[in-house]
Amino acid sequence: MEEEIKQKKSDYTYLQPVMMFYAKVTSWIIAPLGIAFIATKITERNDLFFIAVIVGFLITIYGIYREIKKYKKDLEEQDKKKNGDK
Repeated sequence: MEEEIKQKKSDYTYLQPVMMFYAKVTSWIIAPLGIAFIATKITERNDLFFIAVIVGFLITIYGIYREIKKYKKDLEEQDKKKNGDK
């Protein structure tokens, strides 16, 4: 019984970084575009809608790129620790 619990915990520990990466990337998609939609509803101007969506999209691209860079760096550091800094 205890071995099964330990096995389940070890299964979830390797999923935690992946799930955090997924959550961060998803938030970079939803937050800027959501703010752009809310801002355009307040101003009620159609030309500002397209500008806000474009700016939100650019912020989203930057955020996803940044998160991928961080995640890749973390994976490389973990790999170095695992392999004994070869």
